Amino acid sequence: MLVETLSIGGLPNYVLELARALSECGDQVALAHGGGVVPEYLDCRGVELLALSPRGFEHPYDLQQSLQVMRNWRADVLHVHLCSVLPLLQALPSLGIPLLRSFHDYTSMCLRRGRRRFPGDRCARALGWSCITQGCLIGAPKPGGRVPGLQNLPAKLAERGLYQAFSAAVVGSQHMRRVLLVNGFANERVQVVPYFSRFDQQAQGQVAMLEAKAAGIAGRERPLQLLFTGQAVKGKGLEVLVKALAHVRGDWRLTAISSGLRLPVARALAERYGIAGRIEFIEWLPQQALAGYYRAADLFVLPSIWDDPGPLVGIEAMSFETPVLAFAVGGITDYVLDGKTGLQAATVSAAGLAQGLQRALDGHVDLLALGRAARALVAQQHGRSQHIGRLQRLYRDVLMGHAQAASVLVEACK
Repeated sequence: MLVETLSIGGLPNYVLELARALSECGDQVALAHGGGVVPEYLDCRGVELLALSPRGFEHPYDLQQSLQVMRNWRADVLHVHLCSVLPLLQALPSLGIPLLRSFHDYTSMCLRRGRRRFPGDRCARALGWSCITQGCLIGAPKPGGRVPGLQNLPAKLAERGLYQAFSAAVVGSQHMRRVLLVNGFANERVQVVPYFSRFDQQAQGQVAMLEAKAAGIAGRERPLQLLFTGQAVKGKGLEVLVKALAHVRGDWRLTAISSGLRLPVARALAERYGIAGRIEFIEWLPQQALAGYYRAADLFVLPSIWDDPGPLVGIEAMSFETPVLAFAVGGITDYVLDGKTGLQAATVSAAGLAQGLQRALDGHVDLLALGRAARALVAQQHGRSQHIGRLQRLYRDVLMGHAQAASVLVEACK
């Protein structure tokens, strides 16, 4: 597997967990990454890491050295999870093995990465020259600079074209499948493989999940326990959640497990609205401790305000019988089914989120029943074994197709 960098976010956690799961099933797996220091908080146990060039891949020497590292490992299949380094992508076919790409975000199909030109925007267009008319060529200044930069549209189009030629494309939601089809990917090459929770084994092994919730009726006999986990960036909606809670009547408590540049802003908002005493901010937790918070929450709030491709945190919460309140955006609607496995806010706004929170707090929905249905959906559609099994079948299929193509080529050359 190949990932451009191992840093923060759900992607590194998923890729590392996937590597362990495949290894447990008998496959030999190595994870190639851009090199450099791997953050200590990432759980890399049992995963063979192949550090490529920490200096980047622009220099021919660094590029060839990185390719040699991957050649020496003698893989049968290369599964790319994130890479926008054009020279490296252009060189990958020289490895002579089938190439697959999992699309966890919009990096290879959007100059702005998030398909958002301004707050509240949800762009549905394909990457193309029309992006110029939308002002998307204007990029952020270089580090330490003030003058806006220009995005390299031809390079991004070339990147997408290279991925279109891969043996297969993997997505975790129907939403992402639609995005790839709009961007010209062949229908037969796009495979939907729903994500699995890294906690699924321990969560599904619990005999009595209801014992994990506090006694008493939430919101009446005790505070409604709310949970948020995610990066403190604008798109993830922590600030929107704080604004919404300022207008919610009743007894509630929020635990926000988050870190990032916008965390001080969220804290300041809580102070301004006079609700800081009801919010506990936690910047980091080990995986086992995080599982306990998922299990104890009455409601998980997933306030992503952009078309989040398929955030794992909602699936993780649901695996512990904790229903999810979210906006109906991106891949979230694959598993947050309003009134069935969770609640969908009526509008993508603080007011819409406040209405959803009030609905839960006033007891208009049975959170325990939603939680049981949520856990059942995760077991049915987001299990680890189903996810690994579908990927392994896909690996076999692309290997067979690659071998057949090579055989045809040999015959044609005779």
